[in-house]
Amino acid sequence: MAESKVEITGFLARHYDNIINIASLGSYSKFIRNAIGKMNIQAEDRILDLGCGTGRNACLMAQYLSTEGAIVGVEIGAEMIERFERNCQRFTNIIVVNARIDEAMDFENEFDKALLSFVFHGFPQEKQDIIIDNVKKALKPGGQLFLLDYEEFDLSEKSALFRWGFEKFECRLAQDYLKVDWKQKLSELGFGKFESHLFYRNLIRLLKAELLKNNST
Repeated sequence: MAESKVEITGFLARHYDNIINIASLGSYSKFIRNAIGKMNIQAEDRILDLGCGTGRNACLMAQYLSTEGAIVGVEIGAEMIERFERNCQRFTNIIVVNARIDEAMDFENEFDKALLSFVFHGFPQEKQDIIIDNVKKALKPGGQLFLLDYEEFDLSEKSALFRWGFEKFECRLAQDYLKVDWKQKLSELGFGKFESHLFYRNLIRLLKAELLKNNST
């Protein structure tokens, strides 16, 4: 997927967490702990972490779980999977699966929560639809999708410096993502009971969307 930057390889993959820490001026660690804390993770939850990267989020989520809970990460990048396995090796209830999240998956009615963290904006609409279908199939009725990504905003209203940085370092698909009303979109796909938490001056949002129990996949 040449137009997307969600599949990370090489030097960036091997040093991803450190690069994010530096780029955020050290604020990312506190932010991501805060965001995951708002997921209201229960001790016995089964969580699907789609595009799980280095396992940073999975390790944080696992701290809320008992031995009855579990996390399944899904990742395509070999270097990211290697980092994930290394970072999460102390947790016996975390596994990572080598698979694409934008192709049909086998999970069905298995998970209480699903997380998409800074990956969803890097796919075109037709792939996003497949990902949401995978989430709907994987979640139990009443299960929750957590979409941690950009809040919708008008890029043209931002400063010239912000626009330059966004256009230079983000993939073109991210600009399309900003234009979608995701609450409306997800409501049309069988989700409801939305909750939002905003970060970084309202540029980043954790959106909780519950799969309605009367929804059929």
